[in-house]
Parts: sequence; structure tokens; C-alpha cells
Amino acid sequence: MLECGYCKPARLKIAQMQAEGKSDDEIVASFVKENGMQALASPPTSGFSLLAWVIPFVAIGLGLVAIAWFVKKFGARRAPTSVPGMDEETLRRYQEQIEKDVAKLE
Repeated sequence: MLECGYCKPARLKIAQMQAEGKSDDEIVASFVKENGMQALASPPTSGFSLLAWVIPFVAIGLGLVAIAWFVKKFGARRAPTSVPGMDEETLRRYQEQIEKDVAKLE
């Protein structure tokens, strides 16, 4: 935001510190000391803050695993190739009749 209550004083402070000859790292360290880690645009990639970088990828991975499991468990199931109590000849005749009926529909 252009004219927020934090922006203008922060820019003046940065300009003053640059005029004093301080390095970028010293300026950043000063803001972190005053405002905490929230002063940074992104969390550092070390220590406990590393979790902020890792957790999203872990969550996406777990979500993909859960989706794959769900599809495998509840996905389309194939019809059995044999029916208990029915001999192969009867099953073959039914399959032939089904194929004829389907051919008529096309």
C-alpha cells in the first residue's frame, strides 16, 4: 500500500541508515530486531522457519496420496469374469447375446 502508516517512516529510516553507510544486511537485521520475523517478506530457510517452506509441499504430497488411495479403493470396479454357480457354456451364451444386442443399438 502506497501511503500506509508503516511505509513512509520505514523508507525514511532505510534512507537514513544507507546514508550512515550501513549494509543491506545490517538494515534488515535492524528491522527484524525491532519488528520480529514478520518484518521479512518471506521466512528464512533455516531453523524452525524452514517448516514454513516444507509444510505446503508435504501437505500437497499427502493430499495426492489420499486421492490415489481413494480412487484405488472406491474407483470403478470390473465385472467378474465368472459367475458362481454358472457353467462356462451358459455364461458364453449370455455374453454372445449381449454383444448381439449392443451391435443392434449401434
